[in-house]
Amino acid sequence: MQLATNTLERVAPLTHAVGNVLKRVFVIGFSIVVFGNKISTQTGIGTAIAIAGVAIYSLIKANMEEQKRKAALSAAS
Repeated sequence: MQLATNTLERVAPLTHAVGNVLKRVFVIGFSIVVFGNKISTQTGIGTAIAIAGVAIYSLIKANMEEQKRKAALSAAS
């Protein structure tokens, strides 16, 4: 959690969102390879929906954070 907070302070929200999605893809891929999890059609569809949901949520959240930053900068000027 601390690493995520420190990273968010140093990079743009969109970069953080993309990194979050890639992290989840890596974890899922890692579990498939290391633990030998089988991927059925239903599991593949569920995984794709979950990754898409995280991506959409992260992108919307990143967009909202960017708007807050811009508003704060405008108000300070």
